[in-house]
Amino acid sequence: MKKLVFLTFFLLTIQSFGQTITVSSGWTASVLASSYTEAGSNYTANVNSATNQSLVSISGFSFNSSYTVRIHKSDIDWDSSLILSARRRTNGTGGSTGTINGVTSYIALSNSPQVFYSGNMGNATSRTNVAVQYRIGGRSLLLPAKTYQTTVVYTVSN
Repeated sequence: MKKLVFLTFFLLTIQSFGQTITVSSGWTASVLASSYTEAGSNYTANVNSATNQSLVSISGFSFNSSYTVRIHKSDIDWDSSLILSARRRTNGTGGSTGTINGVTSYIALSNSPQVFYSGNMGNATSRTNVAVQYRIGGRSLLLPAKTYQTTVVYTVSN
């Protein structure tokens, strides 16, 4: 039985200037060929990860400092017709006066960094366990059945 397999691998512990970003968990999604019911069709149904597939934590900040988390993908073996998207599902935990801003709807990832979310530390030096969900769209029978891979890269700055 043929399988069309999507694989994403998530990088991450990046540290610079005292700030650290850590992202837990990767995601592997398999789509069986039997889920395609009609030859020549493109499928509008997306493949979704768990709502808390990855947990993003940042630390090493000063009180009341601002931060920005950016996201992009770095393709390993990826077809450009596949659309990988991500969305922030929770605010995570941090100081009681801290903030987190940014939409919680999906954004399509490209190979260029874009702002994922930002905020202010308030009375804390970290924000932990911000839940992220992923989605893959653009499936088609025109894509060869194989493993597609990309790496999601997160960076943090203040």
